[in-house]
Amino acid sequence: MLAGLAVGCGGGAPEIASQNKTFYDFPSAGAAGAQEFGGEYEQKYPRLDLVGLPSQPEYVGVTVLRGGVHLSRPKDWRIREASNEPGRAFIQYISPRAISFAIYERSDSPTDLWRNVMSRYERDAASVGAKLTGRGVPYATWIGQGRAYSIERSADSSKRPFVGYSREILLRGDSRVVLVQIVRQRAELSDVDQELLRVVSTLEVL
Repeated sequence: MLAGLAVGCGGGAPEIASQNKTFYDFPSAGAAGAQEFGGEYEQKYPRLDLVGLPSQPEYVGVTVLRGGVHLSRPKDWRIREASNEPGRAFIQYISPRAISFAIYERSDSPTDLWRNVMSRYERDAASVGAKLTGRGVPYATWIGQGRAYSIERSADSSKRPFVGYSREILLRGDSRVVLVQIVRQRAELSDVDQELLRVVSTLEVL
């Protein structure tokens, strides 16, 4: 369900992350050549750069999803998978602090009523076995309005079922609807809130 990277600069990985091959696997072929700025999936957006303090990561502004989304993300995040397929573009990052952060383009029209956008998403989530533990909370980013969900998903593993927890946010801009997905091994996100706060608050969905 997830994968990972070699540890980047700016803060090491916690023990739970470095022992978990779910987050520390090799990138898939879909992200080959995608790690450098100016590549196919990610371009620089300097307006959202932020030099980090000694105890905080450095952030870089980037443009993703074929120019449709701007965000400021930690410099030590790495791309695991990405696609620019029209109508189905996505990008998935892995943090060395055992977080998966992804943005998926959805087929909904930005002029659709929220209840219809939410209903389609909830059906999609249920169809792949996701359990919605919290749903439809109003949410806002720098440019974009949204609805936030808490999700649990189970996956088979060799010892026992693996349960993944995610916060998923439907965001609507002027020309598109996207889904932001933040996945972690634990439901609690308080220890990484500071890392994620700037990423989510700077999201610009165009």
